[in-house]
Amino acid sequence: MAEPPEFWSFLVANSLLFIAGGALTALSYRAYLRVQEHSLRLASGGFALITLGGLLDIIYQLGIRRDYHLGGRESLALQTIDSLLITAGLVVIFYALSRY
Repeated sequence: MAEPPEFWSFLVANSLLFIAGGALTALSYRAYLRVQEHSLRLASGGFALITLGGLLDIIYQLGIRRDYHLGGRESLALQTIDSLLITAGLVVIFYALSRY
């Protein structure tokens, strides 16, 4: 059965998020290794949390549940966890920048 275009746009958007988030995480961690500045290591952790928060949908829906049709409560719970991970990542980056 062919998947709808919304599925493919969901897959492409999450793939781009993984590439951009992974690149930012790797770049900040490489900068930490070069300079040994603790705040850069914290920033790489923040970028990793943001990337994980953004990718949690696809990990859960296609990796764990193996279905992209979610109920209302399940979708709300997933969005809440997404938002908490993204918020935690932003707080870590804010803390890292304030310590730099």
